[in-house]
Amino acid sequence: MQKLKRLELSGFKSFARQTTLEFSSPVSVVVGPNGSGKSNVAESIRWVLGEQSMKSLRGKRGEDLIFNGTEQVSRMGKAAVSVTFDNKDGSIPLDFEEVTITRKIFRDGQNEYYLNESQVRLKDVIELVARMGLGETKHNIIGQGDVDRILLSSPRERRELIEEAIGLRVYHLKKNESERKLAQSKENLEKVASLIRELVPHVHFLRIQAKKAESRASLVQELKLFERFYFRHGFSALADAAVKIELKIAPLRGVIAGLDAEIEDTFRKVKALEGKSGDSGEVRKLRQDIAGFETEESRIQRELGRIEGRIDAEKAKPKVRLRVIDLSYVKERIRRLMHLFSDHDNEHDIGELRRRIDTLKSGVEQFLSDLERGSIEEKDDSNDAMVAELEKKERSLKEEMDAIEKNIRAAKDALYGKEQDYRTIQQEIRTFDRRIRELEEEKSGRREALNRFHFEEEKIRLQEEELQKEFSFAGLSKEDLREPVGDEGAFGDLADVRRKIERMRARLEEVGGIDDSVIKEFQDAEARHTFLVQESEDIKKAIAGLEELIAELSDTLTKNFHEGFLQINEQFNNYFRVIFGGGRAGLKLVAYGRRRVGADEEGMALEEEEEEQEEGAEMEVDIPKKRIKGMHMLSGGERALVSIAFLFAVTAVNPPPFLILDETDAALDEANSKKFGAILKELSKKTQLIIITHNRETMRQAGILYGVTMGGDGVSKLLSLRFEEAEAYTNR
Repeated sequence: MQKLKRLELSGFKSFARQTTLEFSSPVSVVVGPNGSGKSNVAESIRWVLGEQSMKSLRGKRGEDLIFNGTEQVSRMGKAAVSVTFDNKDGSIPLDFEEVTITRKIFRDGQNEYYLNESQVRLKDVIELVARMGLGETKHNIIGQGDVDRILLSSPRERRELIEEAIGLRVYHLKKNESERKLAQSKENLEKVASLIRELVPHVHFLRIQAKKAESRASLVQELKLFERFYFRHGFSALADAAVKIELKIAPLRGVIAGLDAEIEDTFRKVKALEGKSGDSGEVRKLRQDIAGFETEESRIQRELGRIEGRIDAEKAKPKVRLRVIDLSYVKERIRRLMHLFSDHDNEHDIGELRRRIDTLKSGVEQFLSDLERGSIEEKDDSNDAMVAELEKKERSLKEEMDAIEKNIRAAKDALYGKEQDYRTIQQEIRTFDRRIRELEEEKSGRREALNRFHFEEEKIRLQEEELQKEFSFAGLSKEDLREPVGDEGAFGDLADVRRKIERMRARLEEVGGIDDSVIKEFQDAEARHTFLVQESEDIKKAIAGLEELIAELSDTLTKNFHEGFLQINEQFNNYFRVIFGGGRAGLKLVAYGRRRVGADEEGMALEEEEEEQEEGAEMEVDIPKKRIKGMHMLSGGERALVSIAFLFAVTAVNPPPFLILDETDAALDEANSKKFGAILKELSKKTQLIIITHNRETMRQAGILYGVTMGGDGVSKLLSLRFEEAEAYTNR
């Protein structure tokens, strides 16, 4: 039996904060003042197990279930409730030791359902709850006002409660699902029958057209035979020709490759020789040196020209003046003459010596003449120093010119030797160039021969493409060419075979025929007709199977209902006699009509038009020392006791995982409260009890007591007390 282990609330009605209730005792009691939110505990369990009626949850809209906030606490955006069941015995058909069902609702009205944190559909939750014996009527959750609801319910509603209590809800779901599938199958059968009626004339017409095509089948078969022979040998002949051409091409390619290698090797030799030619670094260095020397020579020549011009200009200037000869003049002239004598000692150029001696001689003669006259025409020697400096620079430049001329002659001699080597290398390069031209000519000849073979190869390729086009047009495949064609010698050569093929194709054109698409359409239509006929038979079998299943389910429901009805009836009478100290109570079956209903994919009821007769349950009681003619004549306490007797009878026959009683004992006096407590104690041995009450006698049966309070913030809070622990504590 599944045991309710835990209830967790968050944002549900007055339970704004996360609240957890552990149900570790067979009897758990929730107490608290009116308005504290204790009934919200029962409603949260009803809601998480799939309740869809907002009226049963004391609300109008989904958002009414979410904590709406107070002045001290802000409102919540969602509400969530989780119930956890112990499944160690595997009674719930899920491979978990604990099974947790969670339901969440958001402000937009969206609901989400989870099984062990995996999101599922409402239908999945309803089916699981039904398998656990917790049906849609929630007979195991008796809230405020449900006592009168049980007494005043119709026979049909009371029957549904009994069926759910004894575990027939699963069979009803299966039956409703089968009825829905049956209706759908019948609809599908009608559609298939309609398609078959439409298809039969069309198939008949296409069959006539297909028979016309049979007359040309033999001719087509013969044509395909000749085509297979023609294309097989045609492709083979072209392949053989291509192989022969390739055998001729391969050697030529080898020769050309060898010529290319030799040409490349010769080119490498030429490149190596060119690297040793006049473009070498040494030759370039000599030419650069010569160019530099010649540039310097030109510069010196230009400088000499400028200096000689300046010397001539200075010498041409007339610079004479009269001067009385005095002692200073005599001393100066003698000093100059002595200076000329001293300069002769270091002069090695004969021409220059002679020039200076002449200058000395003329100077002495001029000095003597000046003494005789007593006066002199004195030259202005202010430019003599400049002329002398210029002449000295002229001599230096001439020396540099001589040195540069020597360097130019030496560099040109070295360059001549290098150029001799260059001419030798050029001769070798010309020899290699001639060899390259010879090789290129030979390669060109080989290439022309290769191109001729490539032309033949291209012709074969074009013939193969043309043959391939014909092959594709004929609608053959490579597998067709592998099929035998009989005696190949009887076909003749390929030219004869081609002419026969053309004649057969012409005959087919004359005979005419059916479009291949028509034949294909006939095959498709016939296949579709066969498929629809088979599908019709399959649907009929499915309908028969569903009808058989529905009949079996109906028989099972009827049988199990009557068995459970008798057991509940007996227990109802027993509990009634215990509670009232005698008398009699019982249930009787009455007939009523109702519409047949199916279920959609979510497990929700869908109403149909057909009506059927079913049996419902009517309640009869005989209270000791009273004569009553109807349930309306009972007092409030008596109605509560009758309802309690009926509920306990249902629970005793097929105990649910848990039973929630929300202030069902409110109308009981002290004596009846004691009887009620005694029955609860006995009933707790069969099922888990969760009781919401103000009754002290009921509280005495509790193993754990939860107190619900509400402070000024409008939020329900929970206090708990385990009586076993409290008793152990007080006995210390």
